[in-house]
Amino acid sequence: MNKCPFFSVQSVQWVSVVGVALWGLPVSLSANTLDFKACVTQALTQNPEMTLSAARIQQAKSALSKAESSRLPQVNLSLTAANTSNALTAFGMKLQQQGVVASDFSLDTLNSPDAYTDFNTRIEMHLPVWNGGKMGHYEAQASEMILAAKQGDLAMQQYLTYSVYHAYEAVHAARSHIQVAKQARRTAEAFVKTTQNLVNEGVVVRSELLSAKVHLSTAEAALLEAQGEEILALDRLKILMNQENDVSIDVAERVDLKLPADSVEALLALALESNPKLRAKRKEAASSQYDVKIAKADQYPSFNLMMRQEWNNDALALEASSYTVAGVVSWNVLDFGVTKSAVDMANSGVIQKRAALRAQENAVRLDVLLNWQKMQVAQKQVQTDVLAVEYATEAQNLVVKRYEGGLATMTEVLASQTQLDEAKAELVTAQFNVNIYKAKLRLATGTMSLEQL
Repeated sequence: MNKCPFFSVQSVQWVSVVGVALWGLPVSLSANTLDFKACVTQALTQNPEMTLSAARIQQAKSALSKAESSRLPQVNLSLTAANTSNALTAFGMKLQQQGVVASDFSLDTLNSPDAYTDFNTRIEMHLPVWNGGKMGHYEAQASEMILAAKQGDLAMQQYLTYSVYHAYEAVHAARSHIQVAKQARRTAEAFVKTTQNLVNEGVVVRSELLSAKVHLSTAEAALLEAQGEEILALDRLKILMNQENDVSIDVAERVDLKLPADSVEALLALALESNPKLRAKRKEAASSQYDVKIAKADQYPSFNLMMRQEWNNDALALEASSYTVAGVVSWNVLDFGVTKSAVDMANSGVIQKRAALRAQENAVRLDVLLNWQKMQVAQKQVQTDVLAVEYATEAQNLVVKRYEGGLATMTEVLASQTQLDEAKAELVTAQFNVNIYKAKLRLATGTMSLEQL
């Protein structure tokens, strides 16, 4: 920092320290400060994606309930009213009503009956006994889909946890950028003030003042950008938690992540084993096999029972009672390829599901490899940026001393200060990237949950 007659490094550093301390105060006295766990809990309970996920689970459970209920008897109650002058139908109605008399057998009555009315009241029960194993296949398929839906729900929970962490960490990264930008602005303001005094005294030319003002404007723009990043990160966090825009929130301390394994090979094995999205795909592929079995069930005979109790009368009444019990064996021996085509379609569906599973496995492998490599680069970048900050700090002190001795211009001082500010900002970004790549690796390995963190 500059040690000109009207400006000292100590004074600027003191102002910077005070500014950092003030920045540590809450953003708003009325803001609700939430730690990472509270943010995740709210997101998992209030985000509409979780409602959608729960609905998928309920849908799968309802499918299982439907399949299980299809084994039970189906009872149907019906009432049919009919009026006819058809000779055969009219005689049949009288016979069902148990009301046939001798005169009904006369030729005139048989051939030209008067219009006749019948009220048929019946209760009928159908009991499925065996239908090629179709009902059992429906139950097994629904059970697999429940497991797939639950794994999908777990995948959504972990994705929301990752998204919350990304936004949560982005708030802290933005605030670190704000600290750097505020320090840069304070230093730039001090340079402008010092240069203005020197210009007034005729020590330096006016171009030095203009250069200092440009540097100040750049620092102010960087500060506005960092403040905008903070606002966007907080808004993103509120959206994930399904909070209204007028709700004011703040975040608590940062959360550092550790990887569940120290080698990329172990991470790959863990991802292929534990990734909930992959597990859901495997269950979906397993459930598709039952579509083939369900289609093949139509190749076998079926056997079902039917029991019926009915009443017939020329008025609405429960009279002329009768019952019927029947066992029905049915076998579609020739449908000209309809069943075969259905089986082929189901087999094609299985192939598609398995191919989608393999594609998802490859995507997970690539995701782990890419994020592992990016994390290694980011960690190396952190080390480099730490050294860059140390170097830029020493270089700035040296340039200031040369400036105080009249061996450097204000432009050189400002360029050196810009280099220091950029080094600090890059260090913040690199640290943020390391944490995000760790979070992505945890998401890929199925370990991005509060319990596992």
